[in-house]
Amino acid sequence: MKRTITRTVVLAAALVFSVSLMTMRAQLADDFVGDLARGNMAEISLSQMALQRSQNESVKQFAQMMVTDHTAAGTELQTLATSKSITLPTATDQKHQSAMTKLGGESGAAFDRDYMKQMVNDHEKTLSLLQKQAEKGTDADLKAFAAKMVPIVQGHLTAARNLSATLGNSGGNSTAASTGNSGMNMNSTRNSNSNTRKSGNSNSNRKTNANGGNTNGNSNGNSNRE
Repeated sequence: MKRTITRTVVLAAALVFSVSLMTMRAQLADDFVGDLARGNMAEISLSQMALQRSQNESVKQFAQMMVTDHTAAGTELQTLATSKSITLPTATDQKHQSAMTKLGGESGAAFDRDYMKQMVNDHEKTLSLLQKQAEKGTDADLKAFAAKMVPIVQGHLTAARNLSATLGNSGGNSTAASTGNSGMNMNSTRNSNSNTRKSGNSNSNRKTNANGGNTNGNSNGNSNRE
């Protein structure tokens, strides 16, 4: 009798543990999919805004890449979520809504810089989320999806960082203009240094000739007097 009761208790505890584990895994899957979907929606919305507001061709090209790639990722995520009976959120979180409100009041170079900074921050968080899921995820399908998305988001992040740095240094000018100005500055510096060296050599020659002249004069004078 005692053995039967003990066995029943053990089985019940195992069942509870199993159910709890399944619930926890399901919650983790929901959290991952929800966080990814909200970030995805935000990047699409912000990039659509950039396409309308930015006058910088490099920024607009990046924004178009974001809309295209994240729309495709969102469609794939929706299919995956449906297969697992996970309901995707229909709106972004408060932080992204605040970012959209802020950018909505900006224009020109200030908009470009802040948009790209937001893209860097968002992609850093998304990449971390995907890498964690790809390495430690318990759902095989979500894990595979995350692993597939990692190199894509890594590429986005690299492009965002490079463009953001360019905008910060050039005050919002396009990459081509920045490169051109940089080239002109470098040429100007080289010409200046060249002129300086020529001027320095010329002065040095004049000093040498002058000293040489004085030496010869003094030598001839002394020789004649002797």
